[in-house]
Amino acid sequence: MQIRITGGRVIDPGHFDGTADIVVEDGKIARIVENSQPIAPDQVSNTQHPGARIIDASGKIVTPGLIDMHVHLREPGHEYKETIESGCRAAAWGGFSAVCCMPNTNPVNDSRQVTEYIRTRAEQLKLVRVFPVAAISKGIEGKTRCDFEALKQAGAVAV
Repeated sequence: MQIRITGGRVIDPGHFDGTADIVVEDGKIARIVENSQPIAPDQVSNTQHPGARIIDASGKIVTPGLIDMHVHLREPGHEYKETIESGCRAAAWGGFSAVCCMPNTNPVNDSRQVTEYIRTRAEQLKLVRVFPVAAISKGIEGKTRCDFEALKQAGAVAV
């Protein structure tokens, strides 16, 4: 199925800023049609865009997904404050396609097991991409350095 997001102000920083249509095919952007005129769903004929779903973005801004570089998902251990699911849902509703979660969990994200737990849980949800940030030291105590190589292999993107 083709999706055509029509008539919005498309901002792709450093590449494009103007009114355009975005044509999505098989879940990926196939092309951007510049200087387009908004197409209301009831104005589309089957010969113009057969089978296409039209989304009218007139008066709206269309951008690539945003990335929040500093979130506190707090799971595991502090689910009463935030869970991976509630944080990911909030991110998606806010226009974010990815987040980097801090290691202040319980247990602290200072081991392969915790990093893998966070990644697995986020992947099961399929809401936004979650990039775990690991602790620099065991237990965030500043005494013993974490095994950075193991954390990286497990999917941590930063410390």
